[in-house]
Amino acid sequence: MSEAVQDMYNALIDVGFTQNQIDEMDIVYHLKLLAQRKKEKDKDEVVYIDQVLG
Repeated sequence: MSEAVQDMYNALIDVGFTQNQIDEMDIVYHLKLLAQRKKEKDKDEVVYIDQVLG
């Protein structure tokens, strides 16, 4: 498993998700939502997936 995926799992666990919930979620949709939220904060800044994952 890549380090970025591990970081994402750890971040989700830190905010209260369980391992089963993470495994069952539509992770691509989740990443799109995070990217959209980041983009709205920084309207003029280009956002890449690595920036969203933290």
